[in-house]
Amino acid sequence: MPFSASIFYPKKSRRFDFTLSEKLTYYSLTAIISYVLLLQFIETSFGYDISKYAYCLLIIPVITYFIAGGIRLNEYENLNGYFEGSISFKEDYAFIDSVEYQYNKIENLILYGNSYSGQRNENTRSGPMYSNGVHNLISFDYEDQKISRNFKLDSERHIDELQSALLNIITNEKIPYQRKYLNLINKEYRSYMKFELFIAKLIKEKRIECTEGLLLIGYDSDTEAKELRAKYCC
Repeated sequence: MPFSASIFYPKKSRRFDFTLSEKLTYYSLTAIISYVLLLQFIETSFGYDISKYAYCLLIIPVITYFIAGGIRLNEYENLNGYFEGSISFKEDYAFIDSVEYQYNKIENLILYGNSYSGQRNENTRSGPMYSNGVHNLISFDYEDQKISRNFKLDSERHIDELQSALLNIITNEKIPYQRKYLNLINKEYRSYMKFELFIAKLIKEKRIECTEGLLLIGYDSDTEAKELRAKYCC
């Protein structure tokens, strides 16, 4: 399965660029607290008996606070950056910013690819509800260069395309094998026969221990574990 994604260049930290709902939330809370403290200060410092009607003005920031809560239900994070260029995985090389990087020369590959556009954020109490899918990263060493790029995943299907490409690259050893690369393949794709046969090969060649290999393949019972052990470890 082919894979291609847009490269994303972040500009600044997320904390310095609030969305509309965040701005309204923070401004309204600040207004509520400041106004109450101001009235309390006037009463205690000057002895004025402030009318309870003065507190009615708090209805404005309170309404604003609830409006912000409604906005966030359909709100996406701010991008805080821009898109330029693309990354794709070809048969024998990665194509990044119009440059070819041969898999067999790539070292220390790091890849995070689980954030997609429209994904619900873990923080469900405040802030935008949905991610833009740009919190993904590929990084590796290539001929004394350090290559690092963020990229966007458009949907859960896009994650499947990425995983399918990784499964092909790693199990066919187009990139020189390192044990940590097996962790790049998620649980769903570890259930594929292609992954299981690759682990069996690693066990047979003593590049990975039997027990660790079986744990990577996964099993649901002791009986299944014994069957896998008899199949691949003897």
